[in-house]
Amino acid sequence: SVMKSTPFTEMATEFRGQIVRLWALQYPGTQSEAAAALTEAAIKLGYVTRSRPVPGAALATWSLSPAETPLWAAQTALTLMLGAGWKPESNQDWCGMSALIFRSNRTLPLEQLVASLPENIDRRTATGWLVAAIEEDAHYRYNRKSR
Repeated sequence: SVMKSTPFTEMATEFRGQIVRLWALQYPGTQSEAAAALTEAAIKLGYVTRSRPVPGAALATWSLSPAETPLWAAQTALTLMLGAGWKPESNQDWCGMSALIFRSNRTLPLEQLVASLPENIDRRTATGWLVAAIEEDAHYRYNRKSR
């Protein structure tokens, strides 16, 4: 049976498409160059192992249907955007960022997840959202097990 989606999961999913779109918009090259650069960065960061870049059209597809955005693409775009000084502003930004940070580092304790964030990110707000991401994951896995 399909998991009933929660508001947290819905926001986090929307954010995946959004962060990739944001990154692609500020990338100076064409869409296929942006797709190649994203894939290359993903390989360097260890989020994916693939020899061929995704087609440029994929970036546009993901923006329109965020649920199809691969985890590695969103994680990479977020890492690059954070490195460029991007900060979460909306609840969706905070939710999506926290979900991705948690998914990238499932084994780290909360304090280390918070410490891994760039200096310009508000620690108290980030802590609350990261706790929510951790609880959402635990809840999801509990429900999956108990079926």
